[in-house]
Amino acid sequence: MRFILIILFSIFLSNQSFAKTGKGEIKLSQNTMEFLIMYMYGAGSKKYSGNAKRTHDPTIMAVSEDGRSSYYSYCPAEYHYGCEPPKSYRIIKGCEKYSNGSPCFIFAKKRRIVWKNGGEKVKIKRKDLKSPYVVAKKIQDGGFYDGDISKLAGIDITTGQISDDTNITGAKESNTTQSNNNNDIVKELETLTKLYESGTLTKEEFDKAKNKLLNN
Repeated sequence: MRFILIILFSIFLSNQSFAKTGKGEIKLSQNTMEFLIMYMYGAGSKKYSGNAKRTHDPTIMAVSEDGRSSYYSYCPAEYHYGCEPPKSYRIIKGCEKYSNGSPCFIFAKKRRIVWKNGGEKVKIKRKDLKSPYVVAKKIQDGGFYDGDISKLAGIDITTGQISDDTNITGAKESNTTQSNNNNDIVKELETLTKLYESGTLTKEEFDKAKNKLLNN
């Protein structure tokens, strides 16, 4: 009996060792930062029917020490009475599966960042979710991200998923300018080609003009 208790206690300690809260300086990669914002919104998994169409309640998120790998869980919105939080060590194992050897630790619980980096505590409130930019700014101000938050992917606040139609500020993305620029380049190349073929431009002049156009 005593032997069994020792084994059970050893397993308990082993599981707890996997479930440590992170501490020390950490800088998230852009991909992890975007994933963290999705977590704060409760973005569901696209692998399961219906889960990606609405936001859920974030429960636990783990991040690797190098800030490049992460893994999180959520409580589905249809669970009106809530659900039991997952075992922390399982979330850490999920993170370390893709961390290339970098150890993972608990980074956030619900919408509160628990990783201790010496800075002010960061907690995302429900009112903050009205703007993904505000969410990103609070995380950055907490010292967890050094990148340009204006370059982060947009978030659809109704699903928490990455949005191709808006940027991080919620403004509509427009490809009109880029499209017009591309059309102008094509037209100018066609004009240069015609001038070269007609003998108006030498090969050297044509190549120089084409390179200048493409490099601008």
